[in-house]
Amino acid sequence: MKTKILFITLLVFSMISCKFEHKVVEETYPDGSPKRVCVYKGSGDGRELIKETTYYPNKQAQMEGTYKDKKRDGKWTYWYENGKLWSEGSFIGGKSEGKRTTYFENGKVRYEGYYKVDMRVGKWRFFDENGRLLQEVDYSAPPKETKP
Repeated sequence: MKTKILFITLLVFSMISCKFEHKVVEETYPDGSPKRVCVYKGSGDGRELIKETTYYPNKQAQMEGTYKDKKRDGKWTYWYENGKLWSEGSFIGGKSEGKRTTYFENGKVRYEGYYKVDMRVGKWRFFDENGRLLQEVDYSAPPKETKP
């Protein structure tokens, strides 16, 4: 009977620990503040990286994103050192996918466009710091031929 209870307890504990998520400070600055923090699911050799956040020396978040099967997967966000949004986009299986937007430090859009399996697709728009459209590039159109 005791063996059966011990077995069930160990089984439940191992099931819980496999789902358990824990943060690990992977790198620090000389003052001891976190530089890179990872969130893992599971433990030991079987643990899986599921989220990563990096920080500037002023403790402001620099970058944050999620992983699946050891590859970037899901939303990734980057910030300037002052905390303002710098860039946001998504990945699937380690490849850029979907909308990507990058901003100037003043909050205006620098450029925006879409990725499909790590390739730029459709119309990408590029702006100046005042929000004025500078250029539009269509990555779906075949390249124009140049004459010698």
